[in-house]
Amino acid sequence: MSLIKLLIADDEALVCIGLQSMLKWEQYNIEIVGIAHNGAQEEEMIDSLRPDIVISDIKMPVKSGLAVADSVRKKYGRLPLFIILTSYEDFEYARAAIGVQATDYLVKLELTPDTLAASIQRAITLLEAYQTLESYPKLVHRGNLQAQRDKFFIRLFNNLFENKNQYLLQKEDLDLDLSGPAYLVCTCRILGPDSVPPRGDKLVALCSSTVQMAKDTLTSTRTCYVTSLDLRNFAVALPVCGTDPLGWMPDTQKLLADMASVLHNYFNVTIIGAIGFAVEDPYLLRESYLAARKALPAAVKAQSFVFFAEGEPLEQDYPLFDFSESRSEIRRAFEEMDTQALYAIISRMIEIFDGRSDLLVPATDAACNILYMATSLLADGEEIVEQIFEHEPEGYRAIYQMHTIEEIAGWLITFRDGCSAILSTRRQSYKEQIVKNVQEYIKRNLGTKLSLNQVADVFNFSPNYLSHLFSKIAKVNYVEYITETKITAAKEMMLRGEGRIYEISQKLGYESAFYFSKVFKKVTGMSPREYIQQIEAGSQPERSLQERNRS
Repeated sequence: MSLIKLLIADDEALVCIGLQSMLKWEQYNIEIVGIAHNGAQEEEMIDSLRPDIVISDIKMPVKSGLAVADSVRKKYGRLPLFIILTSYEDFEYARAAIGVQATDYLVKLELTPDTLAASIQRAITLLEAYQTLESYPKLVHRGNLQAQRDKFFIRLFNNLFENKNQYLLQKEDLDLDLSGPAYLVCTCRILGPDSVPPRGDKLVALCSSTVQMAKDTLTSTRTCYVTSLDLRNFAVALPVCGTDPLGWMPDTQKLLADMASVLHNYFNVTIIGAIGFAVEDPYLLRESYLAARKALPAAVKAQSFVFFAEGEPLEQDYPLFDFSESRSEIRRAFEEMDTQALYAIISRMIEIFDGRSDLLVPATDAACNILYMATSLLADGEEIVEQIFEHEPEGYRAIYQMHTIEEIAGWLITFRDGCSAILSTRRQSYKEQIVKNVQEYIKRNLGTKLSLNQVADVFNFSPNYLSHLFSKIAKVNYVEYITETKITAAKEMMLRGEGRIYEISQKLGYESAFYFSKVFKKVTGMSPREYIQQIEAGSQPERSLQERNRS
């Protein structure tokens, strides 16, 4: 069964955090795709995310959980499945939950991992019986959407997009709303508490929960995006009313202070951060991010939030590592799985910082940039770096606990050797997976033109590299594959009687029915009309000479 998508809806942030941490959801093949804090938001997220299961509070602001379940049931039928939560042990509520065909009714005070697991297992069993994918014919199950969005913002903050068109296509593909008047970046750091060990599972759990609650707290008031950078650092892309600081500073200061207060009350942590300047074009958020990072030492010194002020001297004694000269070289190394080039690049970095204790901060910054590029540019980058540092108590995140240039150099050596070893063994299978992902994307988007440049931008590759890789792995060039896939889809539509020829051509993104007919005949050896006539005559249309030659 494909990955099961779960939506959690409750107006209490602590309940949402508790539900997320109560079970190891991956053991149930479940991905949490969203958190809603009121009924209206819950219904909007059901419409956009199409979850398979919804755990919903029975009473919420704006619209009750029962009203949402009733509305969704009328729109979509038996899916998604609803598990209803309540603080009220009242039969009328239970009867109402039964009325909207909820699969279960759980009292919050009695909720335990065992009762939740039993309820989820019942829902999964029912879900299998309903054959989810048939109930949602237009639903596309992706990988972890939040992970893909995190990669998007890491690329954006670190200037890893090749061009603006690539940025726009990925933004659209990930359904990101960046339509505000202006945006800025705030980089935040989690400090304390003293009661938690400086490393280990407890620290990882604390920081993960803190970032999640920061996300829930901020998104409950406005559409913003929180991206985890590492164990103790996260960034917030925040919409503001304009670029004039006098217009957005007071609200932003209060919003971040309120967030920090909530996190301190729940987890006894201190949140500090630096805020960059506002930009009208979100594509330029990298400038705000860089300004925030430059101001971060002042925030550490003040133990609070500080604003970057253009023209004022920055309180820092070190340069930020500049990847601009080698960025294309690093990109190509990851893109083409060129382990020799990658080894050489990282070795040069190690040589630059060797013995230079005064360069500890830029060395850490350089290592983190390489780390961000690996997790961003490689499809399974995070899994790769986790495998490299699997024997470290905090995995690759241990880099932020290092205090000497020798430790940073050691981390870079481990990364260099591990990355080279893993990538050298994965080169062929990795490339095959890339082509498979591109083919699946093409099949999902047959109604568009699917130019090589556009699809290359979606997958963060150069057009020349993608074209060469596709031809080598798929044994057919990119344009031929799209043509054959569209004609195959057209034939299936004709067999099912899905519209007239001009309607089918429109569905498949052709400029005109005439051009579609011309391509169809070239591939199959007969016109679309002749093909339909054979279907209507009750005979199986013969394969063309071209098709027989290919098979």
